[in-house]
Amino acid sequence: RAPHASAGGRPRCVAPGAEAARRRQVQAGMAPAVPAARWLLALVSGLWLHPTARGDLHTLPPDPQDGITQEIMDLEEHNRKQGYAAGVTGEYFRYKHVFYKQPSEKDREEAISIGSKIRCDVCVTTVESLLKKAATLSEDDIADVLEGNADYEMTGEPVHDRMLEHKKGCNKHFKDELIAEGWTLRVCKDVVPGRNDSEPCLYQEGSKPSERAVDSYEQWKECLFYACEQTVSRFSDGLAAHLAETLPSAANRSLAVRSACE
Repeated sequence: RAPHASAGGRPRCVAPGAEAARRRQVQAGMAPAVPAARWLLALVSGLWLHPTARGDLHTLPPDPQDGITQEIMDLEEHNRKQGYAAGVTGEYFRYKHVFYKQPSEKDREEAISIGSKIRCDVCVTTVESLLKKAATLSEDDIADVLEGNADYEMTGEPVHDRMLEHKKGCNKHFKDELIAEGWTLRVCKDVVPGRNDSEPCLYQEGSKPSERAVDSYEQWKECLFYACEQTVSRFSDGLAAHLAETLPSAANRSLAVRSACE
């Protein structure tokens, strides 16, 4: 197996009381406020709303009956012909379809910011799913599934094949282990008993999205990608070593994985 390229050590997530302490600092004027509610506004307005709540508006072909303009349809056709995967930024290698508008630098900054809020849960969910695919619980076998290197049969369709060429690591994991399994972002107070805040929470829907939906760009999906990058990819060496040492004797595998991610 090739040497790892990730950083050593393990992820360090914000302690449960740290965010509440920070909010108190913000209220006292001791720390700059983070526009946490901005992503929620976008969610409610339909930009980040999870698929089941908005009728897959962003993951179906443009339909004039939905009020989508000819300009939007022309843009989608242009993207299809040129190949969305032919761009120079990461999003172009992760998706086959984009509707309405292409991602901006501001979109990326917000996705990275939200990703940092959910990275512990994304790490735990991703790693638990990947461990089921590991041949053994040895460090090498765990590292192999964390790295996510895979060979795909080319189809001859340029956009699809280019996406497959880059489908490794978290480019692969955030789709296969999260989005394809029905994981989305929801407002915490709507899905977590006892929570009354509007922070983002990872949540698994009762149904799974279509393949087309998985391969269609939406900003909330990028949050999952960056959360994975900040943990599973960045610390794959440390995670593999720690998990190989602790899992064989762990009474509770889920707690062992969370300990590794935190």
